Amino acid sequence: MRSRAASAFTLIEVLLALALLASLLAAINHFVFSMTEASTKNRDRFVFAQHARAVTRHVDELLAAAAASARASSVSVGAPAAAELRLPEGGTADLLAFDLPVGDRLLTWPGRPLPEVRCGLDWRPEEGLVLYWKSRLESDFATAEPRLAVVSPFVTALSYDYYDDATKTWSNEAELQRNESGALLTPQRLRLQFARRGQVIEEIIPLPSTAQEGLPTY
Repeated sequence: MRSRAASAFTLIEVLLALALLASLLAAINHFVFSMTEASTKNRDRFVFAQHARAVTRHVDELLAAAAASARASSVSVGAPAAAELRLPEGGTADLLAFDLPVGDRLLTWPGRPLPEVRCGLDWRPEEGLVLYWKSRLESDFATAEPRLAVVSPFVTALSYDYYDDATKTWSNEAELQRNESGALLTPQRLRLQFARRGQVIEEIIPLPSTAQEGLPTY
């Protein structure tokens, strides 16, 4: 009989193979986690950008509805304009005010919803972008504080753009401005700044009732 020599891997070859396999698995694991992290970051940026656009579009639609209602009214009441309004906690503040003829889905009524809702747009450090609101048809409209509805908690600043006809330039102001006689001046545009996890988005909303013919909105 002829004997056949059995061949086998040596211990060093086995250890080397295990080391290569471990390196391959680690590389695959790192690649998968990297792809997952990149996908999550991209999705987070996409969702945040969608939120900023949706909020901006909704505020723009509210202002447009108020302006359209004012144009249709014989007394033109309720168009977006700077005004002094009451605050929910008491006191007053200079805000961009407007009237919504049929309210809005953001407004949660304690009872039956009413039309002719007087609103004020504001930014609060704890809540973000908010609406103060109360119907003109409520019996305590002249005396009671308005309600508060949060529009977006991710808005970190609300500012106002004014156009100077004399210099043909824009200026951005943190607060509503007054003229020399002390009357409030309605801005031509609003600026909303959104921020979340290091991402910052700024949106501009032109005011429909104050834009002049031929005035640039950029």
